[in-house]
Amino acid sequence: MNAGHSLDNSLVQPPAAPSSAVAIRMEGVTKVFRLYDDPIKGPLKSLLFFWNKHRYYREFKAVSDVSFCVKRGEVVGILGPNGSGKTTLLKVIAGLLPVNSGRVEVHGKVTALLALGVGVNPEFSGRENILFNGILLGLTKEEVLRKTPDIIDFAEIGEFINQPFRTYSSGMKARLLFAISMSVAPDIMIVDEALATGDTYFVKKCARRIRDLVSGGTTILFVSHNLHQIVELCDRAYLMSKGQMISEGVPGKVISDYNDLIFHEERERLKQWVNPDLLLMDGTGDVLVHDVKLRNKDGISTNGFYTGDSLQIEIHYRSFLPENTRVSIFVGFLQSARLTYVGFFNSSVQDGIESPVLPVGEGAAGVLTVHFDQLFLTTNDYALWIILYCDGVVYCEYKGIRPFFVSRKDNAIDRGGYFTHPGRIL
Repeated sequence: MNAGHSLDNSLVQPPAAPSSAVAIRMEGVTKVFRLYDDPIKGPLKSLLFFWNKHRYYREFKAVSDVSFCVKRGEVVGILGPNGSGKTTLLKVIAGLLPVNSGRVEVHGKVTALLALGVGVNPEFSGRENILFNGILLGLTKEEVLRKTPDIIDFAEIGEFINQPFRTYSSGMKARLLFAISMSVAPDIMIVDEALATGDTYFVKKCARRIRDLVSGGTTILFVSHNLHQIVELCDRAYLMSKGQMISEGVPGKVISDYNDLIFHEERERLKQWVNPDLLLMDGTGDVLVHDVKLRNKDGISTNGFYTGDSLQIEIHYRSFLPENTRVSIFVGFLQSARLTYVGFFNSSVQDGIESPVLPVGEGAAGVLTVHFDQLFLTTNDYALWIILYCDGVVYCEYKGIRPFFVSRKDNAIDRGGYFTHPGRIL
């Protein structure tokens, strides 16, 4: 890619000469893809029947009116949920995709680590793939041969360097391909989830290499779902959602906005998985639950909670039992993906808790409330397992109901992560 190249819409006039401090500038960039119902016949029909071409496809706006600027020598992170347009944006910057409108200015030679493995021949040895990929990255044969010992040393492939690439483990493939990509010293490096592969030692080794490039003046545009890497490596960050930039600032602020976004999206997603009928799994049917509500510390009905927050479970029921019947309450917590049992509350085994007396009458209505001062669940999707019983007789049992999402306050994406446990010093 030539220094100072500009991918601009034909209707946009060239801007004034950019500042020498700018590496990447985007102004009002929009990228639209055509989604054909018939991927084979659709494009042909849209060409043949051009006066009615919109009939054969619908448009998807992957990037919408995006503007931002990256200075030389900066490390800038881009965060966002899957499908938010991050990779499309990077491909536009790398010159791999044209834009529908707006302007992209890139000043300097670009190396893009968008897909480790592109251009690899599985039958070539590791050494032959170094030469092949090095030339694809713009190096001469002499430059590749001079760098080969350092690449092999960095990748730590050992004696397998002369074996066919197809025989490598996934970790070995990742190490070699990353080592090849990091052997060049571009003006701008675009990294898309490249550090998501490899073991912890190798990831740290790659991170050190990135810092070396930055100290030499390379600009890094870095996409990762690893929030610790964003904090560790980046000077600034942007947050993308649904093709738009919605937040910008220091990594800590943008990560906080990202967690809020993920938390909200998880809550909205779980609204689609609700069992309104609360199907009875087991029991005599003398007590039937017709609704379960989850409330936060403010008494608001919700399906999203933070670790350590209070949780109140309201069990709305109808009883067909005689007078003075007491009921014990079991509430189990299940990881919703596989309905894996992870914890429970059982009133019959809790000290100081007396089983409530149900209201008398044919189908008498009531509400049983279970309150948790602090929720000791970590980031994941959960559902409830509720049993109402007495003296070994199960009146009703419901499993996998009322899904909800729990997140650590500082991280909404690390499933099964740690949490801060209360304690005291004696």
